Amino acid sequence: MLKEQDLKERLKKEIIGQDRAIDALVRAVMVANLGICDPQRPLGTFLFLGPTGTGKSQIGRSLAQILHGDNAGLVVINCTEFKNPHDVSKLTGAPPGYIGHDHPPFLTPEKLDKNPTIVIFEELEKADRALNDLLLQVLERGEMKTGLGMDISFRNCFIILTSNVCAKEVDQITQNISIGFNPPERKFEELDQHVADDKINSVCIGAVEDFFSPEFINRIDDIITFNRLKDEHLLAILDKFLVDTRSRLVTAGVNIVISEGAKRFLIRKGTNLRYGARPLRRAVREYLEYPLAIMIAEQGTPQNQVIEVEAKDDSLAFSFARVAVAS
Repeated sequence: MLKEQDLKERLKKEIIGQDRAIDALVRAVMVANLGICDPQRPLGTFLFLGPTGTGKSQIGRSLAQILHGDNAGLVVINCTEFKNPHDVSKLTGAPPGYIGHDHPPFLTPEKLDKNPTIVIFEELEKADRALNDLLLQVLERGEMKTGLGMDISFRNCFIILTSNVCAKEVDQITQNISIGFNPPERKFEELDQHVADDKINSVCIGAVEDFFSPEFINRIDDIITFNRLKDEHLLAILDKFLVDTRSRLVTAGVNIVISEGAKRFLIRKGTNLRYGARPLRRAVREYLEYPLAIMIAEQGTPQNQVIEVEAKDDSLAFSFARVAVAS
């Protein structure tokens, strides 16, 4: 059984800059481990809001990986697939006599048999209200009835709901915020980062209260707005991406050294406050991985050499350095 501090540290290595969400999840896990949760409800229910690309879904995936060592204890439901009332039958199965009743439902007791199971409902606001109505019984009684009348228990589940219901308002705020690596043309000097975060939280909570019913909101244990990614978060996320890149290159027999200037270049190319960390991952692929792959395909894998990566003339430059071989 993981200790509280160990779980926090492992999650913080995976999810950068979202300490409040991590603390809330870890508290719920600790209570569940102690066995003092309400036996008639899920182990914990969270609604995660805020800018896209900040880790709202990834935090659930990381928790499942840490708790189980794989994705066996993870169920991800894309709510864009339930835009019409009848689409809910895909989740629970259609009753006998209705179209699609012979198709197996997406959710079955076997999918929720891990203890605990992490269930993520992504982009909840894009689903028809029929899904919200279905979730009411899940959040209140910890179970869902299928089209065949079978009860599916969620009482050993952590349920994570993500929403971009406040996306338009967040966009309007983030477009006017400057950060060190990639300031916009028009700076909004009177709005500092802390004020911006407070404003984003306020508009997100307001959007939730306008969009979801009070009885739905009251059944959620914790509503958390994810923070915007700041300079130090982007650097930490980049380092994490680069560790993955280096490990894949080492497997292919290639070693690289990346200068601080090259890192700043990748941050500059991959910084977009509206889309979080996703553009940064694309920048690593476009400006580092793809050119490296082309160069190695043309010149072959370097033997006893390391590839040095530097930023020059608004691009990344690659050069070779001889590696000293220990005698």
